[in-house]
Amino acid sequence: MLEGPIPQGTQIQSQNSSSFAENLGLCGVPLQETCGGEEEEEKEATKQEQDEEKDQVLSWIAAAIGYVPGVVCGLTIGHILTSYKRDWFMKSFQYFA
Repeated sequence: MLEGPIPQGTQIQSQNSSSFAENLGLCGVPLQETCGGEEEEEKEATKQEQDEEKDQVLSWIAAAIGYVPGVVCGLTIGHILTSYKRDWFMKSFQYFA
């Protein structure tokens, strides 16, 4: 005995509903009985899409949390090096110029 929705392939759709008569667990086209799981699948798919969107937002928030302090610390260190240790800073980059 088969159970569940009938696949929507072209070969199966060309069959008469009498071909599925002995399998009472089947549902969907070409039978008159509709499947109740389709609504649940749609709800589940929608929920998965929402979860993916939340994950993407959290990913961007994590990137911002890491990026902003990195820029602030980099600018602060750069300011300290150019202000207080100017000779050492210029000597270090003299070889590249």
